[in-house]
Amino acid sequence: ASSIFEMYVYTMAERSYAMEIVKLLDPGKVYFDSKVWHRHRENLIQMERYHFFASSCRQFGFGAKSLSESMKDERESDGALATVLNVLKRTHQMFFDPVLGSNTSSRDVRQVLKGIRHEILQGCKIVFSRVFPSKSPAQDQPIWKMAERLGATCCTEVDPSVTHVVSMDTGTQKSRWALQNEKFLVSPYWIEATNFLWQRQKEDDFPISNLRSRNA
Repeated sequence: ASSIFEMYVYTMAERSYAMEIVKLLDPGKVYFDSKVWHRHRENLIQMERYHFFASSCRQFGFGAKSLSESMKDERESDGALATVLNVLKRTHQMFFDPVLGSNTSSRDVRQVLKGIRHEILQGCKIVFSRVFPSKSPAQDQPIWKMAERLGATCCTEVDPSVTHVVSMDTGTQKSRWALQNEKFLVSPYWIEATNFLWQRQKEDDFPISNLRSRNA
């Protein structure tokens, strides 16, 4: 990655903390060269928390074996870092596309990333059911905004054009409607996984296990 990109450390902590992390990751200043940004949220590709140790899995409620217990690391072909590297390579290719000419001054890498992200769930129309408090404006909810950034259309009521119902409970009216009308019924983790992996995930991998009966 360092051969085609300038590499930086992003942190939500203090600059001094980031500098110490740089020393640990790159003591020879080969990759980061002590450069730290702290105000570039729009340039950020958010990564899922990396749970290598068993204590981390327990702390965040994961029941699966940790990578340290399995004596292995994430796969180089489709792990989180490999996925993001592929996104970055595509961004680089699009930004420096020869068809666009050599003048890059008018281009914005943030818009390139936005366009790539917006393709992922294009064509999906999503309704949420009991995922967030009903009295809160749906459009202000982080998962609603996340789905829209991924290119999905979000709405509050079901209609024949809806493709997905996102819920935590199979017993709600909207969830039952999805099942009756052969629409995708998935948990919110489907959107989160799609966001972190930069590609639409298989809906069957994100079922809802809750069978309580509610109205929503």
